[in-house]
Amino acid sequence: MFSSISAYADKLVPIKKNQHHENLWDRIRNGFALTLPPDNKAIRKIEAPYTQNPHAFNHIVASSERYLFYVVEEIERRNMPMEIALIPVIESSYNPLIKSDNRSAGLWQFIPETAKILGLTQNVWHDDRRDIVASTQAALDYLQYLYRKFDNWKLAIAAYNVGEGVVSKALARNLHKGRPVSFYDLNLPIEAKHYVYKLLAIKDIVTNSKKYGIQLRPIPNRPYFDEVKIHEHIDISLVTRLANISDIEFTALNPAYNRFVIKVSDEPRTLLLPKDKKEIFVQNLETYQDPRFSWRIYHVQKGEKINDIAARHGTTVKQLQTINGIARNKNLVFGQKILVPQSVLVAESKKDAIVQKKRQFWNDKSDVHIVKKGDTLYHIARRYRTTVDQIKQWNNSNDNLSIGQKLYIVKS
Repeated sequence: MFSSISAYADKLVPIKKNQHHENLWDRIRNGFALTLPPDNKAIRKIEAPYTQNPHAFNHIVASSERYLFYVVEEIERRNMPMEIALIPVIESSYNPLIKSDNRSAGLWQFIPETAKILGLTQNVWHDDRRDIVASTQAALDYLQYLYRKFDNWKLAIAAYNVGEGVVSKALARNLHKGRPVSFYDLNLPIEAKHYVYKLLAIKDIVTNSKKYGIQLRPIPNRPYFDEVKIHEHIDISLVTRLANISDIEFTALNPAYNRFVIKVSDEPRTLLLPKDKKEIFVQNLETYQDPRFSWRIYHVQKGEKINDIAARHGTTVKQLQTINGIARNKNLVFGQKILVPQSVLVAESKKDAIVQKKRQFWNDKSDVHIVKKGDTLYHIARRYRTTVDQIKQWNNSNDNLSIGQKLYIVKS
């Protein structure tokens, strides 16, 4: 009887209640919808490490403060159980930069293969598994898909952990034998059951934090960040300068970027900035006149070594290795794309511009004398009523002349 009631409850979609909460945790508690298991011994055992070390639990809470409002907003908008906002507590402790042994990454800890299926881009420039917005949208899309398939939130969450194939097989076995198909009745792997129990244990701690002697740090029920669309390449150092934020703050909100540059391809990239810094950044960017991108893509030539490339572009091997993520003593490959300083190109461009301006000046303000046989600087100076030294200065030349040589003479 309890099992059937529990299974029904886990199918319910939480009703969105228009209540105002100052503290985001109250809003989260208000959206909880999943029932605890009939035997709470497993829950109590899982809760112990958290309840015995409240400082560690609040450290996770502190890590979530930048992201939790956005996650809650999206869950509420989709009418999903608010327990899902606690999944990153299990997966990453709400640290999008955490590294895992199984190659998973980001708040929601996607492995590369699953991320690719869900449309999360992974390349040398950025890894969208670590992108706060993109990964959250992908995770919620995936969980909604699993819920539609299994018609039960606990089974959907278990499938998020061990894969839909494992849960489907367990369901098929019980159906074939005429047995109940609730989460508690299925013969799921221990890790899947433990995953769901852990989520329910954290939900119980949040619900009854005072009971467990945990004083949850209050989180304001308002957005922490805002989105800005970037339509052209830009240095991350320039973003932090124009937005007046630290490198740490930028990385915490934009952990997807692997290089010092935000590269924009066909679609604009989305940056997250603290809500009170967005307008500052937009205004500063609009009035910024210098180049926004101090690096360029270079294709490694056949047999080329990193030492040669560094010398040619006025940088060091260490800097090239750092910005391109190249391991020490690792050889470059023909055709490999790497970032090199743009400064050489900028310098050449400025030099060309100066030469062009000089030419324009000579065209507008000077006569041109074509040196003929028998010409000397003395005779040319007398003809144009100037001095030998002045002609040499105008033309950056010495005493030697050659037939056909052009000498610019500034008009008096």
